[in-house]
Amino acid sequence: MFRTGLFTLLLLSTMLYGSNKIMFSFSPNYSYDYLYQDEQEPRGEWGVGGELEIRNFVSHIGLKFRGSRINYSALAGQNPYEYEYIPISLCTSLDLLPFYAKDWLGLTMETGLGIYFWRGLSNGALVVLPDGSTMDEIDLGFVGGFTIQLRPIKYIGLEYATRYNYIASSNLYKYGYYDKDEKIWEHGVGIKIILP
Repeated sequence: MFRTGLFTLLLLSTMLYGSNKIMFSFSPNYSYDYLYQDEQEPRGEWGVGGELEIRNFVSHIGLKFRGSRINYSALAGQNPYEYEYIPISLCTSLDLLPFYAKDWLGLTMETGLGIYFWRGLSNGALVVLPDGSTMDEIDLGFVGGFTIQLRPIKYIGLEYATRYNYIASSNLYKYGYYDKDEKIWEHGVGIKIILP
């Protein structure tokens, strides 16, 4: 077992440091998100997040690890009510311009899985349901989207991304018949720092 772990570590370090094709990048991003929730009309809010990307992990294929935070405010009677979503996702990204060898423009398609932390808050405290449980969940979901990147400087990229998140969160026993899977559609911009 030790030899297998050592071999895996050597293989990964050879892939990461022995190739000049792999690049790392990190970005903060700001997005405008639409939440499609249960039977309600979609609502839009601003969100903030970050992304770590490994480019060309395999030729023209990369990995993206992303996290963000989205808050949706609503009024339930006289009490301020709020949903908080923290999606964390791991995606593969496919270069859609593999034969265009210019670094200043990039177009990728991405798809992957996510873990979605969400909770309902009333006056800043977790909502307690009639059965005594709280509205505090961890659900699985799927994400897919596109990213356009412009690189005016070698180590700086400007990105626009649009992504669709599908959260498998229906729990009819806990939240009732009208609980549906939530969907988040995000449109965002970010500044990316690119390390060769």
